[in-house]
Amino acid sequence: MAWLSRAKKSDIDGSTGQMGAVAAPSATAGVEAPAGTAPGPVGRYGPLVAITSFDQAPVELGWQTPVNGELYRLVPGPDRPDYSIMVLERSIHFYPSEQFDLGRVPAERRVADRKGRPMVRVDALVVCSRFVGQQLHPGMQDLPVNIAYVIDDAVLTDPSLDFGKIEYAAIGLLTEGRSGDAPEAAASAEAQATAPVPATGAPSADGEGAFGEAARILREGVEAQRGGPVQHLTATLTLDDACHVVGLTGVADGSPPVPTRETFDRLNAALSSMRSSAGGPLEALVVTVTGYDVSWEARHRS
Repeated sequence: MAWLSRAKKSDIDGSTGQMGAVAAPSATAGVEAPAGTAPGPVGRYGPLVAITSFDQAPVELGWQTPVNGELYRLVPGPDRPDYSIMVLERSIHFYPSEQFDLGRVPAERRVADRKGRPMVRVDALVVCSRFVGQQLHPGMQDLPVNIAYVIDDAVLTDPSLDFGKIEYAAIGLLTEGRSGDAPEAAASAEAQATAPVPATGAPSADGEGAFGEAARILREGVEAQRGGPVQHLTATLTLDDACHVVGLTGVADGSPPVPTRETFDRLNAALSSMRSSAGGPLEALVVTVTGYDVSWEARHRS
C-alpha cells in the first residue's frame, strides 16, 4: 500500500459516530509528511502502524491497547476517498450496545466473555485522519484518527466502503511502526474477568479431535494452493449426510479460501467419523484461524 494523500475533504464530525474529517484546531491544522521522510517498517500487507491510545472510547478498548497492525489498502467511501483498512496483528473484542443488531455480524465473530456477556471479535479496522488538512504519512506520530470496527470481511475486498459493514468505535492516536506490549492495566483483574472466549468451539494451536484436524487440513490446503502462509481465515464447510464436504465459502487474508484438490479428500476422511455426532447430524463446520490460533464451530441440522 502506498502512502497517498486525500483528494477530498469532509466536514462530518467523527465524534458523532461518523467517519469523516472535522476542521482541525489552528495549532494542528495542515500537518504534512516531513520533507524527505522515507517509508518506515513494512509488514506483509503494508506499513506497520499502531494505535497507541484511544479517546472517547469504550473501556474495553483501553484494556487492549496498543493495537498493532498493517495498512492493508485504501478504499473510497461515500464522503471521502481515503479510508484505510488496518489488518490487526491480533483480534480485538468489543461489547455491542443495546441498539446494535447482532444480525449484522457473522456467527463466527460472536463470542462471549467469561461472564457470558456477548462480544464481537474483530480482525480489522477502518481508520481515517480526524482533521481536515491532515493525512496518514510516513513517520507519523500520534496522528488523531477516527476508527471503526470491520464487522463484515467483505470490506477487505469491496471496491468501496459500505458503512453498513463497519461500526464506529472511537477516536485514537495512530503512529507508524509497531508498539510494545499492552500496559499492565490490560492484565488487571477486571480485564481478566472479561477476557473474551469463543462461545462455541475450542481454540487451540492443535485443535481438538476430528474438527480440529479438519481445521488444520483446510488451512494447510489453502496455504499449499497459495504457496505461502495464511494468517486470517474464516470458512464454512457445508456437509452432506455422510459428512463429506459439498460446499466451501469464506475469506482467507482477503481472498476466497481455495485449497488444493487433495484437501477435500483429506477433509472427508477426517470428518467421516462424525456422522453419528452426539449433537445430531452435522450440517456445517465453521473454521476460524487467526495467526497460530485455530477454532471451530460444529453446526447440527435442526
